[in-house]
Amino acid sequence: MAYSLVTPYEWQTHGAGYNEFTPYARLAGRRFTGGTIDGPIAPSMTDVPRGQTMIVNGTTVTLTLTPSQDELAEASYYFLGGHEYVISNEQAAVLIAAGYNDYVTPIV
Repeated sequence: MAYSLVTPYEWQTHGAGYNEFTPYARLAGRRFTGGTIDGPIAPSMTDVPRGQTMIVNGTTVTLTLTPSQDELAEASYYFLGGHEYVISNEQAAVLIAAGYNDYVTPIV
């Protein structure tokens, strides 16, 4: 039986202040039409879901937003964030045992 995996995501707020910048603050410092920094800003413009990459080493699963090439090269296998995968029974068993069963669905 095959399984479907949809990688987890994390909601992040981008650019909550004009002087704020992080590697993920694509909207930082930009004025929004119909909103202000102190007033209502559409959540769809500021709360952005970012896919988390699942890096598997043996039976250990690690989540990261910014995987390095070295981490990916050293992994047993990985699933890049923001994607859907068809995975094997063995891969599904590792993810379920690690507590990620909410993201794994049997394909019938």
